[in-house]
Amino acid sequence: MKKNRSGMNSVRHISCMFLALSLVFHLSVPAFAFYQQPAGKKGILNSGQTEAHLQDLSDLGVNQVICNIATDQGINAYSQLASYCKSHEMTLTMIVINRAGAGELVPTTEAVSGIGAPGTYGFNVLTDSGKAAVRSYAARLADFYKDSVSNWIIGNEVNDAVSWDFNGITDMSAHADTYADAFRIFYEEIKKANPDARVFIPFDNRWQAGGWAEGHYPAAKYLPMLNDRLKDLDYGVAWHAYPGQYQQRPEFKDDIGTTEDLSTSMLINMNNIHLISDFLQKPEMLSPAGTVRHLILSEQGFTSAVENGEARQAAAIQEAFEIANANPYIEGFYLTRQVDAASQVAINCAFGLRYRDESQAIDEMPGAKKQAWSVYQGLH
Repeated sequence: MKKNRSGMNSVRHISCMFLALSLVFHLSVPAFAFYQQPAGKKGILNSGQTEAHLQDLSDLGVNQVICNIATDQGINAYSQLASYCKSHEMTLTMIVINRAGAGELVPTTEAVSGIGAPGTYGFNVLTDSGKAAVRSYAARLADFYKDSVSNWIIGNEVNDAVSWDFNGITDMSAHADTYADAFRIFYEEIKKANPDARVFIPFDNRWQAGGWAEGHYPAAKYLPMLNDRLKDLDYGVAWHAYPGQYQQRPEFKDDIGTTEDLSTSMLINMNNIHLISDFLQKPEMLSPAGTVRHLILSEQGFTSAVENGEARQAAAIQEAFEIANANPYIEGFYLTRQVDAASQVAINCAFGLRYRDESQAIDEMPGAKKQAWSVYQGLH
């Protein structure tokens, strides 16, 4: 039988065209990317995922929401909050903290203690198997939230190696090595899942040395150390601008230890917050693209557990937010509690915009609104 060569050639030609077009299409489609650009800087730490908690976020009119996911929780622990924030166009920031019970992610079996909290660990990058476990966890977490979490914060107050980034190492340079290794792993896996996500390093409010014990590093020294190790990455800075050293009063304007000079200021909080954005404008601190690094104020609380507390808390929050709003380098301002937490109230740190409903078994169920709730609602 005579074969129809012209027909066969036509089929081959068409097949080649489809193959070429599919390759061009594949190459022209960008990698998956997600970032919810916030409509404003107003943010808050979420206290729960009940309908009452979630509706309260909308009623407050916050543009940004932050939450803590711990390594001893399931990866899907915040799926409900993530879905709510995405559907309501709220920028979600997720803090990844390492707690006992997380297996090989934890670098040491020694106890951790913090003021009024159970404390957290650094990530286990001290062994090859530990690094593999950290990378596996980071990859799974980043993939699960790749289309809902815009900002990631790795660890908690990492310049405190005693209470909040504990791995048994207190030498500042050696500790910086371990945090930088862990951060790089998370950064790589987060960017692989979502190249538009932003990844932040968290610090407390301690800037210069001020008589703190070994393992409590002043950020003025620790931040540059981390920059030396991570300057090739587009990392951001998450600052905790609490008033005072122990946060047991809401006012910050007359805080002892806050000066207008980077070389002398013991603390950087809302009284002199421009100092951290000034520091990030130094040439050696710029991102690989030559821009000022992303800066968020990811944790600050103003207590109402003082005389005339509701009014004083509301005034401090309004003043602090207006300062943050006026600083063009600050991208987010997160109050540290939606609802009072029992553990914090016990040490006079009643940071919530609402009281706890003490009739409920769950610790942070929304109770009565404080004066600050309505004040914060009205800020934009």
